[in-house]
Amino acid sequence: MDHQQDLTRDHGHRAHQRSGSYDQHRILNLDAEVFGDNLASVLDFTGTTAVRSVVDLGAGTGAGSRLLRRRYPDAAVTCVDNDPQMLELLRKQGFAVVEADLDDGFPLLAGPSLTAETVAEAPVDLVWAASSLHHVAHPARLLSGIRRALAPDGVLVVVELAALPRFLGNPREALLERRCNAAAAAEGWNDHPNWAPIIEAAGFGVTQSEVTTMAPVTPAAREYAQQWFARFLHLAALTADDRDAVKNLLDQFSDDIELEPRATRTIWVATPAGKSS
Repeated sequence: MDHQQDLTRDHGHRAHQRSGSYDQHRILNLDAEVFGDNLASVLDFTGTTAVRSVVDLGAGTGAGSRLLRRRYPDAAVTCVDNDPQMLELLRKQGFAVVEADLDDGFPLLAGPSLTAETVAEAPVDLVWAASSLHHVAHPARLLSGIRRALAPDGVLVVVELAALPRFLGNPREALLERRCNAAAAAEGWNDHPNWAPIIEAAGFGVTQSEVTTMAPVTPAAREYAQQWFARFLHLAALTADDRDAVKNLLDQFSDDIELEPRATRTIWVATPAGKSS
């Protein structure tokens, strides 16, 4: 499972999008390209400066990993995922990778690169979990392992979309988009709890924030919007009228479609409570 699969990836997919197909890998990369400032702003909330070791949980295509590497150029960034295709993409980008299922807990405590015995000698400074924690069957187990692996002043950053991205600016089209988003919510898209009490129960102190970004209208933003609406066609909860309206929108998607791309993410920044150095 690609743990960032809730986000929504090559140019030239317009014909496929008309039939309702979409490229999940492309969606992830488009999110990073269009809303990169949104993700970059998330790191401003961490308060971390001297970072030597970073772990990206559910790294997917590496969008967050690349952001982390740019922000912390002197740090070792380790990417965790259980999709072999994603792991190969990450290797090609020069990242150290760990193949693991997050349902089994924090992987570096049991993996070859870091064991429970050596974690005290090589603690992790930053654990990044963007749109991945809600895929985990046993988050308390994972969070407990993260807490043990973190340095005394280490930081866990959990990021989730506060709501699905919004793209359309025309009021009539925006109403259609809201109905599509409601249908997606009814099918569990982007379904996650407020992580604060769950993270606190694992022995962390937590601060919660939100960051919203309005993205410029670029070819990438227009393609990203098309990818999202192609996904909407797969919603069973979408009415027949709205399905036809989405198909018409995709067929007419051009520079004439008014866009106002925006995304809001919720950030939980957690530090180990009472952890001795």
